[in-house]
Amino acid sequence: MTVKRGLLLSAVVLLLAVCGCYAQVGKIEQRAGGDVFHIDASLPVDYVEEMDWVLRYDQNDVEELRQRALTDEKECDVLFFGSSSIRLWKSLQEDMAPLKVVNRGYGGAQLRDIHYNYETVLADYRPRAFVFYCDNDLGGFGRDLYPTQLFDLYRLLFERLKSDYPDCPIYILSIKFNENRAHMREEHRLFNALMADYAEYTDGVTFVDVNTPLLNEDGSVNNGYFEQDLLHVNREGYAIWTSVLKPMLIEELQR
Repeated sequence: MTVKRGLLLSAVVLLLAVCGCYAQVGKIEQRAGGDVFHIDASLPVDYVEEMDWVLRYDQNDVEELRQRALTDEKECDVLFFGSSSIRLWKSLQEDMAPLKVVNRGYGGAQLRDIHYNYETVLADYRPRAFVFYCDNDLGGFGRDLYPTQLFDLYRLLFERLKSDYPDCPIYILSIKFNENRAHMREEHRLFNALMADYAEYTDGVTFVDVNTPLLNEDGSVNNGYFEQDLLHVNREGYAIWTSVLKPMLIEELQR
């Protein structure tokens, strides 16, 4: 996959100004071994009513993160952050033991406001690795991003992380298919494919497929791993995530 670094830099400037971002577009090349998606252009994305998207997350959650950062010990093995699927992982510390982990997720998070809240979320923690999950930009809300636009914002976030924490590997959790947002299945599928390809060719970034283990053999969603809202995973679902992710983190941090 080819990416024009000049376009990425332009996107950073606009995003940090909270005026918008750049969305990458491209084309699919058909090959014998499978389709290949090439990023080869960039289009400006204009976010209207910007305070609406900046403030639509759970501000109480973010304020709680701000207060916790005042007293938390900052050294940790892994910092988990992202949306409510991270925040609601109540057994995270137990599941990841003996790793020392910090949960910095907040409800309603989208990539757009994660950039906005970057310094609040990460504060001055000193992790050895990051785990990130966020799916609300493809939530079927009417003002969703296209998967390629979200792909752009992910890459911007990870470039900033790699600049600020050059020795910290980043683990991206795949977007989980779910019945609550079944109409977004193809968008989720495309985004996961883009991120898997990006991680394959990007040093320090690992794509973790936590979606496939939640599916039945026929590819349908196994609702037994989900809460009644059919959106968030339940205790059994988090156990599946743990079984996939934890060995990878332990191996990474033992190097």
